[in-house]
Amino acid sequence: MQKNWHPLPEAREPFNGVYAVDSSSASRTLSNGIEFFIIRALMMGTDNFNEPELRFEMVKGSTDYNATVNFERILRDLIEIDIILNQLEKIAEHSIVLIDGNLYGRYTHLLQELNLKGWYHLPLELIVAMQRLFDVCLTRNIIPVGISKFSKTRVFTSALKGAAGYGVTSPEYLDVELLYRWKMGETGYTTPLLLGEYALEKAAQIRDPEKYLKSNFNRLEGTLRKNWATKIIEDFPTAPAIVMFHIIPKENAQPLRVDIPSCSLGIEEKIMNGKPFKFTDPTVVEDIASQIVTDFGGRNVYNALLYVVDREVRLGVRTVDKVYRSVLGKELGVPIEYDRSSRRFHE
Repeated sequence: MQKNWHPLPEAREPFNGVYAVDSSSASRTLSNGIEFFIIRALMMGTDNFNEPELRFEMVKGSTDYNATVNFERILRDLIEIDIILNQLEKIAEHSIVLIDGNLYGRYTHLLQELNLKGWYHLPLELIVAMQRLFDVCLTRNIIPVGISKFSKTRVFTSALKGAAGYGVTSPEYLDVELLYRWKMGETGYTTPLLLGEYALEKAAQIRDPEKYLKSNFNRLEGTLRKNWATKIIEDFPTAPAIVMFHIIPKENAQPLRVDIPSCSLGIEEKIMNGKPFKFTDPTVVEDIASQIVTDFGGRNVYNALLYVVDREVRLGVRTVDKVYRSVLGKELGVPIEYDRSSRRFHE
């Protein structure tokens, strides 16, 4: 642990612009069984930058609760990436864009179809959007950074065990527990790790796109859709690896997890190349660590800008059931009636 622990760099603002993105969502069941979803995102930043984005979706009622939960979660991830892509031309070069949550999980844990008719392909849309984000940000010298205020990852623990010659399968401790045990009361950050394919299920199959699609997206319909999906799986191994580190920006503060695409740090490692849990040069993340230290606002404000965006983008019950319900009814030309249980709780 001590060997892979580094003092915090000086608090400073090394970027031309700092931006933050977050989203919120709400769902309601209508009296005819259809579920409708409201997803909105907000991007705020330097020079009073303030850009919202809104999306409505409706799906037939599903008996698979996990499918609708995942549908809503993927839409939130997707709208956060889309709003950055839609606003990139307005962002100064050599800026940083903070995204609430980790990048690795949303990029690797969804390589299978969504069990929702008409939306089987949705996880692939997110993969495409993130690939595009990484590519465009690289050309504009903009760094997308995921910040998680809490993470149950065990990758740092695995890396330490591996470096010491032990097996890395299912380590006993979460990374955050290790940090609490040994670094409580200190500040600093861990040696960054290159996260490759360790969390990819059936990673070997990805190298055979047609076989992978048959196993994991077998309900896709139409030649064009299948060709589109095949190309996404073919391109996936060329995606950048994700660099991850933990940071404690102030004594006794909650450790934060930070994710950055390797290409934004000048590292050419791809997600399906190289050894899992590979440590890299800690100096490559110094500017990002400096910005995080600068933006730290205390126990409940782990990042000042992300905190403000979170407060502004939240969907309240009144906004959902009065404002957006009315807007949706006008667009559809029919009154929006909730099912009985929804009426009981929301009206």
